[in-house]
Amino acid sequence: MQRYFISSENINGSFIHVDSYNHKHMQRVMRYRNGQEVICILPDQHVYIYEIIDIEKGILQQKQEIIENNELDVQVTLIYGLPKNDKFEWVLQKATELGVARIIPFLSQRSIIKTDKQTFEKKRERYLRILKEASEQSCRQIVPELTPLVKIDELTQYLSDVNVVAYEEESKNGEHSVFAETLKQDYHTITIIVGPEGGFDENEIEKMKSYGIRPCSLGKRILRSETAPLYMLSVIGFSRELMASWDL
Repeated sequence: MQRYFISSENINGSFIHVDSYNHKHMQRVMRYRNGQEVICILPDQHVYIYEIIDIEKGILQQKQEIIENNELDVQVTLIYGLPKNDKFEWVLQKATELGVARIIPFLSQRSIIKTDKQTFEKKRERYLRILKEASEQSCRQIVPELTPLVKIDELTQYLSDVNVVAYEEESKNGEHSVFAETLKQDYHTITIIVGPEGGFDENEIEKMKSYGIRPCSLGKRILRSETAPLYMLSVIGFSRELMASWDL
């Protein structure tokens, strides 16, 4: 059953008047008719089945609540060194599927793409739509937050209980334990940091260390910029949701 995130201004008691974007999707993509049902996620993260009572006007009526919780039990913030546009959009989609709660686009010294905060904001609507559609597809109850573009001096406001930065030099030096040790700690929030295609400058790593961020390797192989955050999110998800069920 198709899922839609609903804004508070579109809710009137047990009725919803869907926004133009969702309305167009219902009519032209899904070709819904009156009497068919969809799943709607409200701003309070409650999930309901709604019946379409007027597809021409986009009016839905609440039928019953669905009890579900598909979110990670920890809040994951991804600070991501801005790569080329197509890679960034791909990471937005896949990181959402893997449970990220917040994404911080970071303009690193070695970012290949040339942009600034104003230029980045012009693409925000497209980025938010990618996050919304990925959240609907993966049956989440929230759409991840996407902050404005930041620079290294602004990272401290996005730190968590535990904080790690993926740094390929740690792998070359034979360090393979920091990430695993971090995930064994008692934490409710975690920030993971990944650089752009060119990696991090050593001065950036030193500054992050001064913020209390621990450099870590992601194993013996060097991962691409777009692979590393998904690897880290997958490991976090496994450690929080699946490891306990393994007969180790």
